[in-house]
Amino acid sequence: MYVLIGLAAVLWLIESYGGSFRSNSANAFEWEKSVNIYFGNSNKGSSEECSKVFPVARTILNAETFGPGALEALLNGVSEEEKTAGYFTSINDGVLLRKFEIKDKIAYIDFDPSFNEGMGGSCRVTNVKSQIENTLNNLPDIDSVIISVDGKTEGVLEP
Repeated sequence: MYVLIGLAAVLWLIESYGGSFRSNSANAFEWEKSVNIYFGNSNKGSSEECSKVFPVARTILNAETFGPGALEALLNGVSEEEKTAGYFTSINDGVLLRKFEIKDKIAYIDFDPSFNEGMGGSCRVTNVKSQIENTLNNLPDIDSVIISVDGKTEGVLEP
């Protein structure tokens, strides 16, 4: 008797789902995401107009927000192939991101002191600022960026 009821239930399920038991749920979380990060390019006019930066696609690990991953990709700099194509970064090598926080669509980012080392010349400062702001402001949860070094905003990215 129970076998017949079980068999009837299985047949009903097969009939109801048209013989298909595929899941109706989508994979809502992608483990990797493509984002654009921005670099200067001497072949495209960044040497003449310091704020001119250009997007380069990077694949980052997906997270609740893409900001930290995109910023880390930016800090990693350009590849050899990109260098050959004229891309460059004005951000110092080895800079460490100490803090990344988003409040009310404002990204607060804090770097270690190596961020400011040798930071001179208004063109370089403008390019660094443009690289960071364009990279982060193009993400859906960020509208503006406040940059600090060791928790201080004074004197950061000033020629």
